[in-house]
Amino acid sequence: MAYEYVSEKEVKPYRSECSRILTELRDYLNEEYGIITQFFLVGSGSHARKLVMRNGNSPFDLDYNLMVIRMPEEYWNDTQRLKNRIRNSLNLILRRSRSHVVRGGQFSDGKDSTSVITALMYTPGILSQVAFSFDLAIMARDEDGTYYRLLHDKGSNNYLWGEAPSVHRIREKADAIKSKRHWGEVRERYKDKKNMYLKRQDKNHPSFIVYVETINEIYRKYFNGPF
Repeated sequence: MAYEYVSEKEVKPYRSECSRILTELRDYLNEEYGIITQFFLVGSGSHARKLVMRNGNSPFDLDYNLMVIRMPEEYWNDTQRLKNRIRNSLNLILRRSRSHVVRGGQFSDGKDSTSVITALMYTPGILSQVAFSFDLAIMARDEDGTYYRLLHDKGSNNYLWGEAPSVHRIREKADAIKSKRHWGEVRERYKDKKNMYLKRQDKNHPSFIVYVETINEIYRKYFNGPF
């Protein structure tokens, strides 16, 4: 098994459906609970990047961040309540969305993972077969511009803000690489790194981290100036 690219034609309807669901979630959280958020597709799945991959015949996924802009103090003081509020709200939207099938698949409720909420889309009539999924990380930023991700330490059952990996200027660097027409090299290097980590059975390098590594490597190769 090895990673191969998924065509934009195949990715597009899933990305569109996720955008619709998360727009509803954003509006619902604001209207019902005063939790103001923004969501965005991160890293390799973003529209301009076209780096979505799958391992053999396995399903592919998309990664989103839900950035908390402002919310009542009670949620800052009770992060478990915050995550449960967001997950339950997402589940409400997903249940409404079961009439909006994508290629016949329908979403289950979101699962509470350590660092994300995972929504699985199952193949019609085969609830054990996942056709697609998306992950939603809950994020916040402090006054210094440092990003944090809401984590659930299941060993201690604690919910806490953990500092997110640095992505300093990553969008700017990617745009610079594209402007100089080196994006083909990004695609080649990204694929090589994904398969390298797969061969090593390294589960500590999710797609977004591999994307950041790749962009930084190619940027260092072709551009001078601050890193």
